[in-house]
Amino acid sequence: MSARGYVQKTVRLFSQPVILFYALPWLMILLIAGTLAQKHLGLYAATQQYLTAPFFWVGGIVPLPGVPVVLGIILVNLLFKLFFKSPWTPQNAGIIITHFGAAFLFLGMMLTAFFSEEGYISLAEGERTAAVNDYYLREFTVLKDGKPVYTLSYDALYPGKKIRDDTLPFAVEILDLCRNCTMAMQEEESGDSTPRHGLAQQVRLVPAPLEKTEETNLAGAMLHITGADQEQDGIHISFEPLQNPPQITDGEDAYTILMRRIQTGLPFSIQLVDVVRTSYPGTQMPQSYHSDVIVHDGDVSWQTRIEMNAPLRYKGYTFYQSGYTLHDGQEFTTLAVVKNAGRAFPYIAGLFLSLGMAVHAVLRIRTKKSGGQDRAF
Repeated sequence: MSARGYVQKTVRLFSQPVILFYALPWLMILLIAGTLAQKHLGLYAATQQYLTAPFFWVGGIVPLPGVPVVLGIILVNLLFKLFFKSPWTPQNAGIIITHFGAAFLFLGMMLTAFFSEEGYISLAEGERTAAVNDYYLREFTVLKDGKPVYTLSYDALYPGKKIRDDTLPFAVEILDLCRNCTMAMQEEESGDSTPRHGLAQQVRLVPAPLEKTEETNLAGAMLHITGADQEQDGIHISFEPLQNPPQITDGEDAYTILMRRIQTGLPFSIQLVDVVRTSYPGTQMPQSYHSDVIVHDGDVSWQTRIEMNAPLRYKGYTFYQSGYTLHDGQEFTTLAVVKNAGRAFPYIAGLFLSLGMAVHAVLRIRTKKSGGQDRAF
């Protein structure tokens, strides 16, 4: 077969309407299944399994196309039909514009499925940060004087793992590990003479059932530190909610050992000036929150307000007012952060769809008035 024959065969294959006929129902099934699964699996697990994975595994054996793959198939089918099988005539201008709008919509959905990022920032008044916390993923990290020098994904940890690195003046052994932990009182007669430090003197971490919402799970680990010095070697606890995590000193350097959510750096920083909670009159029921923040970007700084229905958008990031917390007399704000590579595409698609339908309606009216017939697309 000649090259031209291969091209014609490819065009016929990818422009068949039957592709869309089967792809759309399968897409609807995945969306419905993902929505229903949230009740049993939680939002994160259901989204990962049904909505963002390239393939959906039936019984863990048979791979079927997932939402991103189905969206890609629909987009390719739409473009082949539009460019190679559609009559490009003035009478079909409205329909062509409308299909461009649909193509932009599916392209935006694909970009969102593959490249969108989301997380959160929690700030006390006066605090400043240039990092976003992941809702779900955790990491074991060691800070040297406040700066990360060693990081390892939580998924790479397991009981018995030994961590030795040239950047650390001590070694760490993972004694116990849990993705969702709770604390229990330490047994007085444990038979273990290893010295315990900090919180580990009174309590120990025990695994708790995983919550359906991944972001509410609190990861932690029992650690055995060696190679520091006699006063610091021993068992320590690293636990997500700890306000005072284990700290090892080596000369003038201070090493902080953290079990935390993975952080992503921002190209600028956010500082909280004030967070205000407004309640309904005569009640403690919150009506709204807003945060006054300062955005620092290099030598430029400015103050702005983030409200529940008025997010801050800057450099591709969107900051939403998500929550308010009062802890030990100090006010904290929680800002949901979203970076969506396809954010502009729904607006572009909406403009094309509206314009296309308007043009099609006008052309159809003119065709009827002139006594002509509509041409199907």
